[in-house]
Amino acid sequence: MSHPDAWLFLPPEVEALVPSLLARLAATEGGSADDVERDLRYRVETLVLEGDAEQWRRFLREATETVAEYASDDAESRRVLASILDDQFLLARAVVDLEPIDLDAREQLARAGATPPRGSRHLGR
Repeated sequence: MSHPDAWLFLPPEVEALVPSLLARLAATEGGSADDVERDLRYRVETLVLEGDAEQWRRFLREATETVAEYASDDAESRRVLASILDDQFLLARAVVDLEPIDLDAREQLARAGATPPRGSRHLGR
């Protein structure tokens, strides 16, 4: 059995970039981008300090829904965020088995412009 903290595979860009990028996309749904970003930073920090792999994967799937549903004009933020989230699903495979819902999320991220490392798209399917 892996160590209970083995899921903490967050590279720095997750904590540094995901809240601001996700806030840009989610703020169009209501609320200010600053408020959304603050709430997301708190959520990510709480997940890191108190969460587990399943809660993190749930967050990734929820963020993926926001990316998939985003239809405004910030295509670059959408693409970068999609790539970061997809990388997280790739890293997650090292400590947990991805479920079909996770694999579906990866497909959504690919449609949103995620650019995973070469050769990794077929892995896990």
